[in-house]
Amino acid sequence: LKILERVKGTLKIEETGTTDDLRFTLEPVACLGACGLAPVVMINDVTYGRLTPDGIKPILDKHE
Repeated sequence: LKILERVKGTLKIEETGTTDDLRFTLEPVACLGACGLAPVVMINDVTYGRLTPDGIKPILDKHE
């Protein structure tokens, strides 16, 4: 939940929301099939695993 809250704060959107520039949509899911890497985030077709709240911003910045 801390990672989700960090994503929401960084992107300034709520769950199922889309950023004003249409670059990101936040869609929480139950499973991405990568339990061994949890927690994970998928951006386009790239899965990022073993995330921490502090590690999410650099990933989002890379995709902006």
